[in-house]
Amino acid sequence: MSLRQSRLIAITMAGLLAAGGCQGQPAGQQNGADARNGSPAPASAQPQVDGRLEGGLRIVTLDATQAAPVVRVYRGDYVQLALPGGGPFTVTVDSLKQSWTWPVPEGGKPYLKMSEAGRYAFTAGQVSGTFEVIEYRAAAYRELTAAEATKVIANLKPFVLDVRTPGEFAGGHLEGATLLPIQQMQARIGELAARRDESVFIYCQTGNRSTVAAKLLIDAGFSNVMNLRRGIVEWKAAGLPVVK
Repeated sequence: MSLRQSRLIAITMAGLLAAGGCQGQPAGQQNGADARNGSPAPASAQPQVDGRLEGGLRIVTLDATQAAPVVRVYRGDYVQLALPGGGPFTVTVDSLKQSWTWPVPEGGKPYLKMSEAGRYAFTAGQVSGTFEVIEYRAAAYRELTAAEATKVIANLKPFVLDVRTPGEFAGGHLEGATLLPIQQMQARIGELAARRDESVFIYCQTGNRSTVAAKLLIDAGFSNVMNLRRGIVEWKAAGLPVVK
């Protein structure tokens, strides 16, 4: 893609978002600290988060000797805490009504789902700390409502990526979407290399997994990633079409 084409896409997208009542603000403007004073933070101001991504989960090993640790993660992360030694323990976040036990029992979910930005007290075994959940921001990243997304898809013809499970995909997906479950994205991201300079529109069920996937794409050098902020749930609620 030429520089002139890239600029044309950026100008077109900005116009579409403006027409839809959105100024193309970075992700997190509605909930982040910078939104409160009316000015978006530059991408360079994005704080560092803890842990590593592995199989779609953010794995964070706690320091059991640290008093009241603060664990910073992104909104949308599926977080798995670990303690040195690997013994059994239970993680509880009362304010989110979530908990899980390690080792994970058969059929259990080995993670905590961070759906909204904020601060949430947790306990993990004998450790008590706080999750600091922040919005993801990057110059190459935008979040769209369903109404905005329809205009962008119609005009820019982006590569549409569904990062849900095969079962969810079979139950209904956007026309022309390619399935790549978030659990497989790190291992298979090379399959998307040819799309690196294209506009990519990404979605999941409610906008959490797609945020994780968007960061993986941007870290891999993708230059224009758009995320359906509230997922296909909002898309369907707006009466927009899906196919099976």
